[in-house]
Amino acid sequence: MTFRQCAAFLVIAAIVTASPVMAQDVRSDKKRSRLHELSSVSLKGDARSAFRRFKRKARYYGAFYANPAEQVAGAYWDASNIETADSVARAACESNSRDPWGCVLVARVLPKDYDPERTGLTLSRKGNKEFREYTRLQAEDRFGAFAMSENGAVGYSWAEASQFTAEREALKRCEKAVRKLLRRTPDHMQDAISNPGNKTCRIVHRAG
Repeated sequence: MTFRQCAAFLVIAAIVTASPVMAQDVRSDKKRSRLHELSSVSLKGDARSAFRRFKRKARYYGAFYANPAEQVAGAYWDASNIETADSVARAACESNSRDPWGCVLVARVLPKDYDPERTGLTLSRKGNKEFREYTRLQAEDRFGAFAMSENGAVGYSWAEASQFTAEREALKRCEKAVRKLLRRTPDHMQDAISNPGNKTCRIVHRAG
């Protein structure tokens, strides 16, 4: 099997095995984010500077961990869910620490109207924006699909002649977004961001 044939087989396998959800199962959140401070630990030095940046720039879903004893921190935002944000931020803090057990959760960033009892698939802030555009572009006599990864990357298609093509294009665009995200990720966070559970794209919605 040639490299091109192998790549095509993997794309087809991803399309066949993906488990899409219906439109009503995708949670739609507005663009406003809200910071929730969860610890009163004293931050100094680099950790304090990192937290200031987090408060200024972070968008949902985001998390900030710090090791107060060593004054180091780890942060991640614009993830598809709070669990991924927590896991990546904690891993980043631990990788910066001599004693990883010293890392504690300091803050999270959630949608302003976040309701923990509400069910459905969550998307990053960027993902929500892209999903609204995706739904706007769909046509009754054409096909579309929306794909996402847990680390926040998304990709979608519209006006395709078949469902197969729509899903293939959505996955390709999501995977391109993942590669772009990885290029921007600092070295100490690469392992957490690039593990298969966080970087793998899957179809979560079909249209047509």
